[in-house]
Amino acid sequence: MTDGEEHGGSWLVLVVGRPASGKTTVSRLLADRLGIPRIAKDDLKEILFDELGGGDRDWSVRLGRASFALLGYALERQLTAGGAVVVDANYDPRVEDAVLRSWQRRYGFRALQLHCRAGDDELVRRFAARAGDGSRHAGHGDAAQVDAFRAVLGDGRPEVLDLDGVVLEVDTERPGAVDAALAEADALLTARSAGR
Repeated sequence: MTDGEEHGGSWLVLVVGRPASGKTTVSRLLADRLGIPRIAKDDLKEILFDELGGGDRDWSVRLGRASFALLGYALERQLTAGGAVVVDANYDPRVEDAVLRSWQRRYGFRALQLHCRAGDDELVRRFAARAGDGSRHAGHGDAAQVDAFRAVLGDGRPEVLDLDGVVLEVDTERPGAVDAALAEADALLTARSAGR
């Protein structure tokens, strides 16, 4: 049975939210649980850092844009092939909504978004902690960006994409919330696939 057959055709499972909201953890756990591929924007960006080298903040931003372009390419190939895929990215709906909506019309995928969130203080704490613990690629330059990250948290930027589908809110500060969201996502994909 292929990925798409097991989970009912073409599913786009988007794990969205601010940096340090828990997207990587949730997306890895979900992809493993569902047995489907995962594509992560930061993984692509880190390959670019490894191949092209690090640099200043402007360079990181340029590679970030390039990684979104690569993510879009890989995602469209996956949607063309059908099946299901988990995507981990901090999409800006003001930029990405139109493209993803056009793909939803073209490829007919079902969308499930897991919106990872935490309080601003916790996001800053996590962002600063990972900047100093070596868990993130040095090319991101997170250590120099803690104050800038704190400043943008109140910018009102939307985090959830405007797609037809289901949105699950995941408060990654609340004990048990991630496990509950994974179970709900699995049940939802299985139920929709079975036509329930």
